[in-house]
Amino acid sequence: MSTEIIVPEQSGKDVRERRILVFGAGPMGSQIAYRFQDTGLDVTVLSRGQRLEYIKRYGIMLEPFEGESRSSRKVKVIERLTPLDQYDLVIVTLGKNYYPGVLPFLVANIYTPNVLFLGNNAAGPRKIVNLVERERVLLGFPIMSGTIQGRVVRYADGFKPSITVGELDGEESERIEWIKELLEFAGFDVDVCPNMEGWLKYHAAVILALAAAYMRVEGDFDRLSKDKGGLTLMFKAMREGFSVLKELGYPMLPERLKRLEWVPLNLVTLYAGRMLKNREMEYVFTHCDAMQGELRVLNWEFIEILRSTSIPTPAYDELSKYLPK
Repeated sequence: MSTEIIVPEQSGKDVRERRILVFGAGPMGSQIAYRFQDTGLDVTVLSRGQRLEYIKRYGIMLEPFEGESRSSRKVKVIERLTPLDQYDLVIVTLGKNYYPGVLPFLVANIYTPNVLFLGNNAAGPRKIVNLVERERVLLGFPIMSGTIQGRVVRYADGFKPSITVGELDGEESERIEWIKELLEFAGFDVDVCPNMEGWLKYHAAVILALAAAYMRVEGDFDRLSKDKGGLTLMFKAMREGFSVLKELGYPMLPERLKRLEWVPLNLVTLYAGRMLKNREMEYVFTHCDAMQGELRVLNWEFIEILRSTSIPTPAYDELSKYLPK
């Protein structure tokens, strides 16, 4: 399926002249749209249902997990993307399980040449580009956490949020440069990755093992931090995933995961137990409770990857029993 895209003038624009649509007003989309609005960027957010009504009435409201300081920003909000809506960039912040409902609107829209899918994706872009023209698609991932409680997004504010982005072919294009500039203008640390598909696969190996270990102890974060057997199983599952991905030719990405390959398991487990006593890590894990549908899809995708080689994955097979079916 293909639609002729009418491309507006792209070169020479200041970032403040770019029109951006944040497609989804969950915890991540809300934080991104808030920062864009706060720094004077031309942003619109797409939302539905009760969340749409809250944003219309109160704006996007943020509150840190630790503390009671609440802030809000009024932002343009729409309920749907029409074929003739024109944006320089659409940032899709919804979970992978929502993509089947999102893609038809992106296919029909003929005035937006750049679509950044910002989130988990173990399977890669193949199904996306079968519908949305390949030249329109970019991949990325935001490092931030948050939950929605009523009309307020609660978030961890102990670190500067970062976003990793990349072209499908890894090119350092003019487009990726202005997207990087735009995100940095909004206050994000930005990395441009030459193999975003591989980055997301390695990330999936980590978060699926983390989520499964968390669900194995029935969401008891304190119990997880003391469960040496469960933490050891978790890291074994991660390493199995890494081995499969290397066998399939994906370079080890992100760089910070490399040490998990060679540091002795007892040391990794000891370090993890200490890290999990950090209050902000608890906030990251509690996000698992709100992403059951996405975890189900990611697990299906990752199991398909694991089964494409003959490498045994007993630890992942055991842990995956605890992920949503």
